[in-house]
Amino acid sequence: EHLRYIDYALDYCDQTDDFPDNAKFRWTCEASWPVREYLKSRPKEQLERLVKRVKEGRIEVTGMFFNYGEIVDETNLAAQLQPLTDFNIIGIEVKTLMQNDVNGIAWSLVDYAQNTNIKYVLMGQHGHRARIPFDKPTAFWWESPSGKRLLAYRSEHYMHGNVLGLTSGNLNTFKNGLANYLSELDAKGYPFAETAFQFSGSITDNAPPSTVACEIVKQWNENYEWPKIKLAVASEFLEYLEDNYSDDLPVFRVAWPDWWADGFGSAMRETQAVRLTQEDMIANTGLLSMAKLLGETLPDDIYNDIQDVQDAMLFYDEHTFGADESISAPFSENSMVQWAEKSSYAWDAVMKSRLLKEKAMGYIQAYFQKTDVPTIVVFNTLNWDRTGLVRVFIDHEIIPVDKNFRIIDKDNHEIKTQAMESQGGGTYWSLWVEDIPSFGYKTYRIEVSEENGKLSIESPALYDFSNDFYHIKLDENTGNILSIFDKELQLQLTDTDDTVKTGQFVYEQLDNRHQLERYTSSKVDTVYVPLEGSREMLQDIQLLSLKNGPIWKSLYLNGKIPDCADEKGVDIEIRLYHDDKRIEFYYSMNKLPVTTAEGIYIAFPFYLDGGNLIYEAQGGLVEPGINQLEGTASDWNTIQHFASVKNDDTQIVFSSADVPLVQFGAINTGRFYYKHQPETSHIYSWVLNNYWTTNFRASQEGGLKWSYSITSGNDVSNTFATRFSWGTAIPFLTRVLPKGNAITPLKEESLISIDAQNVLLVNAKLSKDGKGIILHLRETDGKPASIDLLNLMNTKKTLTFTKVNVLGERVNDLSETIEFASNEVIFIKVETNK
Repeated sequence: EHLRYIDYALDYCDQTDDFPDNAKFRWTCEASWPVREYLKSRPKEQLERLVKRVKEGRIEVTGMFFNYGEIVDETNLAAQLQPLTDFNIIGIEVKTLMQNDVNGIAWSLVDYAQNTNIKYVLMGQHGHRARIPFDKPTAFWWESPSGKRLLAYRSEHYMHGNVLGLTSGNLNTFKNGLANYLSELDAKGYPFAETAFQFSGSITDNAPPSTVACEIVKQWNENYEWPKIKLAVASEFLEYLEDNYSDDLPVFRVAWPDWWADGFGSAMRETQAVRLTQEDMIANTGLLSMAKLLGETLPDDIYNDIQDVQDAMLFYDEHTFGADESISAPFSENSMVQWAEKSSYAWDAVMKSRLLKEKAMGYIQAYFQKTDVPTIVVFNTLNWDRTGLVRVFIDHEIIPVDKNFRIIDKDNHEIKTQAMESQGGGTYWSLWVEDIPSFGYKTYRIEVSEENGKLSIESPALYDFSNDFYHIKLDENTGNILSIFDKELQLQLTDTDDTVKTGQFVYEQLDNRHQLERYTSSKVDTVYVPLEGSREMLQDIQLLSLKNGPIWKSLYLNGKIPDCADEKGVDIEIRLYHDDKRIEFYYSMNKLPVTTAEGIYIAFPFYLDGGNLIYEAQGGLVEPGINQLEGTASDWNTIQHFASVKNDDTQIVFSSADVPLVQFGAINTGRFYYKHQPETSHIYSWVLNNYWTTNFRASQEGGLKWSYSITSGNDVSNTFATRFSWGTAIPFLTRVLPKGNAITPLKEESLISIDAQNVLLVNAKLSKDGKGIILHLRETDGKPASIDLLNLMNTKKTLTFTKVNVLGERVNDLSETIEFASNEVIFIKVETNK
């Protein structure tokens, strides 16, 4: 339909060409995806009409692919801007990022806009189940963590003009609505001589264009001398603000967290799948970039393959899940069909990402010669030497069942292995690999003997669980974790006085979900009343066993929660590693279908004396209640890779690739704080909920699994937290090769070496023109950094380095070094000249 709307918009421009200029039809394309598809599906003559109207200022194309919450990651936020490249080619200039309905926007977009034509952000916020920044429409300079800026305008609701009567067809209705609104603005001290508000063709979401407003504006200006009204595209008012008030606008270097991110908790399984696919795609595009650097000629359609995966993720990441009756009539045809379509994007992304990985492997494996025994190649697509866990499926043809074997590197060093599960002619193995080169690879030999393999040792569970790094003490009566003690730091990491314990499963049931409707278009209830309902913890917690393997030891527990999980209850595994300072929590359950209001939290009551909370948002670090815009999400937040508690001496890092929603300080659901700094450093992972009254899922059921990783240390840098969490989330990629006929030496190599530890390679991807790769880099510690380009790439080939923008368009040539300001984001194109 939205492609057809552009056809209609062009026709309505023609129909009103003889109207006074102020009343001529104008249209803003709210999202770039329909325009991208329009360019593919219309004849040349129609595209020429569109370009003509854009250049006249009658139609504007904006830059956001869709309206997004905070599930989408940095890489996909950059990807969703790529249609602007095609727009630039045909002469469509994009100046504005428009985000409607959603109550937040990604901080990284400010950096991504640099060196493009994008100058403005227009937010048509929707104060339903949300607070709204400021008491009136407000313009300000919005700065990224690096100090880059866009002019932002917090507008009224995106259909405010409809509410005032602009599309009613009745001049008096609009007159009364506008008069009252202007009086309200004046009473609030609105500072500008002009104002603007959005409207739609009719008062409904996704409405087609209409010329009714043209007639109203024409009549108004013929009848009234003041105020004059003009139909405009989105950027016109923003240009007015820039031209007349630029020096007077306040500057805010703050994040803009989204209140509606909690809706993604209504589909825990699919959200988890897309989150993991986002991480997989960082590895996949990194592997393709390695193949390019090694000199491989990749297929012409590979860029389209990547875009197909990104499109599927972006369609899922769009901010809502379907039908308006999804809660009131969850099993209606409309609700079922819309959710089936929405969820299909998640699984389409999973499938296509796996196919892309296999295609990448198919091209790069030619660079690894087989030897006299089977080998494993382990690829690291991040920019530091990594040690960690690899999960790999190895056929029983390679490693027979119950046979002893060893996996060794070129120095004859044997790595540790631990069997996970066997199925379909093979076994999933966990391998503990060490020092896999930065953006590179390492190969290992698999040597099988005739001796029988050794099994992990299983023993009775104990209430004291420890390794060289941590001591975990459990309550003998309840099975709850009483404390986590860091042996190296000689420090207790959790709040032992809190009634809720570390890792505790909290099941919340509300008497009704409408309690959360305190803030709507027709209601503002600033008086907090505690939510009516109940909270239950796991019952009958049993310590099942202790299993000690070569890489880690595990403590297994089980507890019951009858209204939430089936009779098997909730299984919990707490994992301590022998050679790595890390604690992992694994949860699994068969969730019962429940359509009444419910939520699940996992408690992590961390404590450090003088500790402060921070979390990684899209492109920057946020201190809750401090460097976030007033009126933005304060009850819950979305972490990209980590949250951290730290003081001057110590840092605790919390990470989950599976569950992005957290609540800081306490369970805050229903508070709707306007701005709030948490009183404690406790973190509550919000696993799932169904608290919305529309547009999201009413229930979720079946097998669910999720996990958390935690570490601690005296390194309080952001780089420490970044490397731990990204290293946990971004998988090593592996290829098992059967034996060959010749004996060939094992290889290991780093293809990219970044000497500045505080620079993160967010993503490496193929350039669209096929001539090289693009490195997406971000400084992580808030201090300047420098990269030596002459030693960046470990290759004898002649390379050309160019600084480009987010679209891959040239900014300037680079020679020997590139300098980063604190928190700066830079894109570098690397071309290989054979």
